[in-house]
Amino acid sequence: MQKHYRYSKHLLVVFILVSAALGLMRFDSLQIGASYDDAHYIILAESLSSGQGYQLINFPRPQIERAFPPGWSLLLAPLTFLFPGNYSVLKIFSLLLSLSSILLTYKIFSKRLSSPFLEMLTGLVALNPLLVGASVTVMSESAYLFFSLLALYLFDNWKPSPQPALSLRERRMSDWLIALIAFLAFYTQLIRTIGISLFLALIIFLLFTRRFRETGIVVGVFIAGTLLQGWVSGVLISSGYQSQVFNSSVPEKLGQMGSNALGYFNETLAGSLIPVFGSNLTSYLGAFNLEFIPALLNILVLSFIVLGAASRKRIEPLDVYAAIYLFGILAFWNPRVGSVKARFLIPIIPLLYFYFLQGLAWAAEKVNRNRINFGTSVAAVLIALILLARNVQDWRSPVMNQMTDLSIGASWVAENAPPDAIVMVNEPVPSYPHVRRKTINFPKQGQDLRKYLDNQGIDYIIIAPPLGSPRSTKLDKGVEKYLSVLDAEPVAFVAVFSDPENNVTVYEYKNQEQP
Repeated sequence: MQKHYRYSKHLLVVFILVSAALGLMRFDSLQIGASYDDAHYIILAESLSSGQGYQLINFPRPQIERAFPPGWSLLLAPLTFLFPGNYSVLKIFSLLLSLSSILLTYKIFSKRLSSPFLEMLTGLVALNPLLVGASVTVMSESAYLFFSLLALYLFDNWKPSPQPALSLRERRMSDWLIALIAFLAFYTQLIRTIGISLFLALIIFLLFTRRFRETGIVVGVFIAGTLLQGWVSGVLISSGYQSQVFNSSVPEKLGQMGSNALGYFNETLAGSLIPVFGSNLTSYLGAFNLEFIPALLNILVLSFIVLGAASRKRIEPLDVYAAIYLFGILAFWNPRVGSVKARFLIPIIPLLYFYFLQGLAWAAEKVNRNRINFGTSVAAVLIALILLARNVQDWRSPVMNQMTDLSIGASWVAENAPPDAIVMVNEPVPSYPHVRRKTINFPKQGQDLRKYLDNQGIDYIIIAPPLGSPRSTKLDKGVEKYLSVLDAEPVAFVAVFSDPENNVTVYEYKNQEQP
């Protein structure tokens, strides 16, 4: 039984309130659509809520979705039905899931950490800028984290039914609980495909502990859910992911995993926990011949994580889950498509902090306890201040100010174009939440522009720089080519909006063949 401070739960409330305040401060730090995936989820949710199936309904001819699993869109669908066009509600929902995850983190690790390590862990999770930033987007990270932690928490409280001390009613409740846990694990992989790592962790642990009956229940839920998923989305793993995972030889796959591992271990993983790494810090320290400090700190953080994981006295489902998840992100994505991203670590940040603090606790047994507790507390406070400072920095200098503004031109279309208008834009999915009209991309190279416009029924054309960071006013070469065509025919293409500063122009297409 772990010993906790009597005011520990009061600190939990404080951490949740502080995290909520930081989330509200950063509520508009990232524009809707700038992450691409968030607009994708919104479109799919609106498709489901309008009864049109699981399709990208922003296109004039809706496209069946084959890449994104439907779990997150299913959760958003009722909100898009009740609050059409109000995307702030979706962000608030994501924030509530993230705040609930802080509570679940406290509950799960209260059985594994004593004070002050439990409070340190909870505080670091609550202040982590990656988690706070993701909590106020329409991305799936907050939902994934919530459902995975909820499944782990319930599994912690599950009592195996074969125990003689349990009554018949308790045994039935035990079976229902393991079925619920299996459902939550399955729904986690409905949100993100990598969630299958949680499902595999449960099955491996149940088999290892010889719980064959419960294993059958879990497998049964998985099979039933898989059949339903195949019926809804048509695929279990998108063709793009399949090509990344399976279309390579064993030596090539091992090479890809090694490349990914180097990417994560070279400050990405440590930076997700303590965000002090980067070129600015290295350049600053280099002026004092101290450029070795970031590398040393990176090694130190990784060492504590490894020590914490290795010092575990017994293997639990969360340990198996963490191992499979890490293996998955190393093997699942091809490094040639930019797969090393800190956001892929968001679902296991509480576990990484846990191992990190376990490493510190292991060190506490090797040194005078009072001295190391004081040193650990000072280190935790310093890390918390760094996390807090990074949140404030992201609030004062939001990412939105560094990226292409998708609303320029698109907002004019939303306010002035007919509801059934079709808009040609170089970012049809990210632009959809801003134009609120059907969107389609520019024609491919070699296609006749007028024939393409007439065939697709396009009414408006937005000429704008591509989505990217840092913000630029430079047009793509293909868009530049079409701009010269539009300007050469002012009768057919009428400029109805112009923003020279951002190099954005909106044209209305006047089809001369129409009566």
